[in-house]
Amino acid sequence: MNIQGLRSPYGTVGGIVYFGRMIDKIRLNAAGTLPLEYQPQLGIVNSRSFDGRCCRFLRIDYVAFAVQALQGETDEALFEWSCKVGRKPSDKDIEIWNAFMQKRGWRDESSGRLREQTLDAGITDRVVSTFFDFFDADEGRPPRFPDDLPTPGDPALGRARIPGLRSPREKVGGIMHFGRMLDKIRLAHLGKLPPDWVAAKGSVTGFDSFCCHLLQVGYDALEAEMLKGRGDNQMLQWAFAHGCEPSDEEIEIWNAYLFKRCWRDQYTPRLHVRLREAGLPIDSVRTMFECIDLEEGRPLGFPSI
Repeated sequence: MNIQGLRSPYGTVGGIVYFGRMIDKIRLNAAGTLPLEYQPQLGIVNSRSFDGRCCRFLRIDYVAFAVQALQGETDEALFEWSCKVGRKPSDKDIEIWNAFMQKRGWRDESSGRLREQTLDAGITDRVVSTFFDFFDADEGRPPRFPDDLPTPGDPALGRARIPGLRSPREKVGGIMHFGRMLDKIRLAHLGKLPPDWVAAKGSVTGFDSFCCHLLQVGYDALEAEMLKGRGDNQMLQWAFAHGCEPSDEEIEIWNAYLFKRCWRDQYTPRLHVRLREAGLPIDSVRTMFECIDLEEGRPLGFPSI
């Protein structure tokens, strides 16, 4: 279904995916040219739609935004308005948001719904792994990504598991990786963490740094508190008190971002390096979480995020 004036969700405004598409939908709906089946997903109708999520990400009201969009402002002006009225997201905020949105439907609780929509639309000539893929396929745009190669069966589990170091998939307070980050601090203090792992603790692009960003606490401060002998829940409450307590939706987005990292993003080459170092084909696994669990001898799986 080619809809004149409706752009791909992959398009960015201010570096943010989907924002421009939300503007288009508002204007097409006001002009009476938005197809009927799209209308239940407008932000004013469905708070769980991508429209609603986009507005909550920017901390703006959908109705107020729609009023601005219908005044004919440019994309850039509407983004500036959103940053002024709501918030200006940081580069890390944008990276997490974009990854969540672009990968929605792949290995998560919405995957079944995506399959149903794809079948209902009669899309059989290409692989649809995400809702963004679905929008582009249904609206006549070419694929953005090549199809994933099939994985070569079950790769052999590694033997690099470190006693006392849990999987990044394990949650504390619903948050993935937090417990593993604490384990690494504890093990490093005891001299039980490999030297290269010690050097990578808290690195800017690493999981530790992004986890601290979610909680708005500094890594060094968290490490110092952890070394006082605090437990998991004590550390989580400390982080909430000295940083922020993320909402359920913010945790959902964070978990999805981390759980799917290295699939279709700028970190894919790093995953391939890790796999080559382990003597495994680069298509053995799709994400860094899988790679970590594989290297450390844990069975692979895709739990709910």
